Amino acid sequence: MRHVLIADDHAVTRRGVRELVLERYPDVEVTELADGDAVLEQLPTRTWDLMLLDVMMPGPGIIELLGRIRGREASVPVLVLTGSSEIEYVIETMKAGANGLLHKHQAADELLMAIERVTAGGTYLLAETAAAIARSLRQRKPTLPHEDLSERELDIFRRIALGRAIKEIGFDLGLSEKTVATYLARIREQTGLISHVDIARYALKNGLVE
Repeated sequence: MRHVLIADDHAVTRRGVRELVLERYPDVEVTELADGDAVLEQLPTRTWDLMLLDVMMPGPGIIELLGRIRGREASVPVLVLTGSSEIEYVIETMKAGANGLLHKHQAADELLMAIERVTAGGTYLLAETAAAIARSLRQRKPTLPHEDLSERELDIFRRIALGRAIKEIGFDLGLSEKTVATYLARIREQTGLISHVDIARYALKNGLVE
């Protein structure tokens, strides 16, 4: 890693996380921020290798913030630090684009493990949180594939269904073609719809486009 962003409105928390990161990764450059608006300002300034975001800092809510981060940078690993254990909230945060969620009361070793997991391309949740999510999902009624897409993914899904090319979608949304292609790969993985024709047929059948 080269560039790490830590955003939390509590300076003591930021400093503690910073020290842990630098202890494990002494050569990285760490940027400390205090709110979500500053995160959005700093987002385009460099290629970030990791973002550690407090769930309750000032500025956009974490769901909106994650959506805007993913709208610009689809692949940056994001680990959210939270004090909440509410399962529905955890699920929504992960759907919005977090690669991992870590409760703030966890030990330093757990934070470092979470960082290693998400920077390696994986997902991180405490075992008990993952088990609770699994139980919650088993209790839910079956949903249609598109209902699990994020707002941005559903927007791109509809545009694909209407016959828009990746380059056109990127231009309309201010995204690179690579970012749109990454979203499309996620859409295919989550819905099982591979071709643009399959997406169009599904969208028509389920009233997503006219």
